[in-house]
Order: sequence, then C-alpha cells, then structure tokens
Amino acid sequence: MTLTDRYVAATLRRIPAEQHGDIEDELRASIADAVDAQVEAGADPESAETTVLTDLGDPDRLAAGLAGRPLYLIGPTLYLDWLRLLKLLLWVSIIPGAIVLTTDLVDGDPVGSAIWSGLWTTATVALQIAFWTTLVFVVLERYGTPRKHDELTGPWTVDRLPAERAPRDVSLVDTVVSVGLLVLVAAALLLQRSVSWFEAPDGDAIPVLDPGMWPVWTLVLLAIVAADIVLTIVTYTRGRWTVGLAVANTVTAALFAGVVVWLAGADRLVNPAFLEASGGDSLTWLSNGIIALTVVIAVWDVVDVWVKALRARRA
Repeated sequence: MTLTDRYVAATLRRIPAEQHGDIEDELRASIADAVDAQVEAGADPESAETTVLTDLGDPDRLAAGLAGRPLYLIGPTLYLDWLRLLKLLLWVSIIPGAIVLTTDLVDGDPVGSAIWSGLWTTATVALQIAFWTTLVFVVLERYGTPRKHDELTGPWTVDRLPAERAPRDVSLVDTVVSVGLLVLVAAALLLQRSVSWFEAPDGDAIPVLDPGMWPVWTLVLLAIVAADIVLTIVTYTRGRWTVGLAVANTVTAALFAGVVVWLAGADRLVNPAFLEASGGDSLTWLSNGIIALTVVIAVWDVVDVWVKALRARRA
C-alpha cells in the first residue's frame, strides 16, 4: 500500500460506512491534486506525497471533521447549560451526607466515623450527579438534533443581565474565614469526645468537656453554630449587615454564651477527669476563664456587627 492508501484507510475507519464512497473519492482526488502541484513545482513525487499527507494532519482529526463528529465531550452549544445545571444539582449532594452524619450520631457511632461517613456520602453522591449529568449532555451533543445555542434555555435577552449590585461591605475572604472558624468550633465540639491529649486506663480518650453534655447540650451548641454559619452566608449574599441580621446575630451570640456560661457556672462544662489527668486540681479557675473568654468574644461580635449594620443603614 502507498502512503496515500494507508492515510485514506486510516481516515475511513472513523467514518460511517455509508459515507466511504464519496469521501474516499474526494480525499484521493484532493491528495493527488496537491501532490501533482508539488511535483510541478520541482519536488520529488515521494517527498511531495509525504509533505501533502503531513499537511493534512492526523487522519482521525480529519475524519471527525469530514463526518461532522465533535472531538470534545460538550461543545459550546450545550456547555453553559451543562455547567449551570451541574452547579445547581451539586448542592443536592449535601443533603444525603447530612442525613447519614445525623443518623450515625443518633445511632451512637463514633463521631469521627460519622463525620467520615457523611463526607464520603456527599462526595459519592456529587460524583454520581456529575457523571450522569455529563453523560446526558454528551449523548445530546453526539446524537441530539442539532439546535441553536439558545433553544434549551430560550433566547437571551437583556432581562437576563444580573442585577446591579451595591458596593459590598462583606468580602468573600471574611466570609470564608468566619465560616471556617465556626466549622472548627463545631468539629472541636464533636471530636473532643474521641480525640484527646489524655487516655483512660482502658485506652478510651478522656473528653475535654463533661460527658454529661452529650447529646443534648452538645447538639444545642452545634445547632447555634450551624445557625451562625447560615447567618454568615446570608450576610455575604446580602453584601452587608442589616439591622435584622444584627438582631439575629445578637440572639445566636447570646444563646451560645448563655449556654456556655450556665454550664460552666454549674460545673457541667469541663470534664473533671480531664482536669485531673492534666494535673489540675480545681474547676473554678478553668470555668471562670471559659466564662470570661466566651463573654468577651460574644460582646465583641455583637458590638462589631451592630456598628457595621448601623453604618450600612446610614449609607
């Protein structure tokens, strides 16, 4: 077989059989004309054939163009619809993860194991959503009826332009830091039951907080932290603190501080066994320290938020 024969054969293997006849004739004629032109210009026939086939490029790529077959998973026609739908659906993956985490905690599974199960479930569901959504769009791209780019979501109009936003007082960095700190607080409340600096004679970790806090008071504090996370995200979407959001923040800060102060005052916050293992001999100083720190943080947070909310209201 000549180089041309091999090139044509490599091209045709990627093209439906019913199109072979016409495409083969046109391709061979095109190659022959190009080779003749090279020869007439003084090139050697053999080198001319090599040059022409090299210029034509990868036969698989040429075949895709001749057959009208895309060489991408999702092209520009459907890409934006795929991306918008995928972003929306991925939020669903959080729900089963949260359900698994809550169920494991209620069933008495270790906290670390419950968190891992929740994260694993969320990641698995997200992967399934991404795979099947992408597969549907790949099928539409390959075998769907050719359509204009605006048929799936309707024609674009100026009404789809995003609304003009006022200058933002709450930055993304501040929001991420705040949410990260709240997540750390929640993780500490959960993990301190199974991860500790000290162990009991039977090898179990000695919790930092009083075991009697679990599950009621620990879940109460976690619920307040979760409310603070939601409040932080809502504030970011609004772009600034409002009076209503400041009131809500005051309520959550007061609730968290109130629960901690009450538990510490009643000697039900710190685990006596942890204090004993650490070499301490009194809960009073530690309880007073926790009370002072909690109150200072809560007061600073409330005052700071109210200053921002009133400043934004006057603006």
